[in-house]
Amino acid sequence: MKSVTLKGSQTGFQVIIDDEADFHQAIHEFHELMNQLATKNRESAATQIGFTILSGNRALSADQKQELRDITGKYGNLVITAFQANVMSNDEAYHLRDENRVTIIDQTIRNGQDLRVKGDVLFLGTIHRGGRLITNGNLFSMGKVEGIVQVGFPVDESKLAIGDFHEAQQVRIGEQIEIIADQKEPLAADVRTVVHVNNLHSIDYSNLDNIKAISPKFFSRIGGI
Repeated sequence: MKSVTLKGSQTGFQVIIDDEADFHQAIHEFHELMNQLATKNRESAATQIGFTILSGNRALSADQKQELRDITGKYGNLVITAFQANVMSNDEAYHLRDENRVTIIDQTIRNGQDLRVKGDVLFLGTIHRGGRLITNGNLFSMGKVEGIVQVGFPVDESKLAIGDFHEAQQVRIGEQIEIIADQKEPLAADVRTVVHVNNLHSIDYSNLDNIKAISPKFFSRIGGI
């Protein structure tokens, strides 16, 4: 029984790797298959052939995926467009855990200090001027912010900063930066302030009462309250 088979579908080509087969044997057969494809399409080398790797109940590691990419990289017109599996790798599971956890921080971030956190943050401490709190998730601040906060680091503009930021130096969401002192109207001293990126890709302010309109996904995630 073959470890690797090629299948055509309405969305393109798929290469199916038997999840119970020895991976080294699968790599050997994959190499042979790619060589056959390249030989058959030698006259149309300018036409790129893309395909998805389906590995069933086998979660391919980063090294295994790279090994497959290295093989296709030897041929100019063959490319792997995606990997699909019915299970999640340990790396992916840890990544989702980090992305969705809420870290509670109750400490002082002083001038010149950077605190970097993964996932959502509930902040109960103090950020002095010149101090920075940086996270790739959302920020819920119940503390005192006089320095800089950045959510969605480095480029995710879908994240939110919720809290009282009227004394902050800067609020950053992804690559968008807002200097609070430059505001035409002073920011309210309100812990229910929601800082977000609007449809024009600029930082905007609202109230927690409007959270459903601002971010329906976030609204659903917190239970629609």
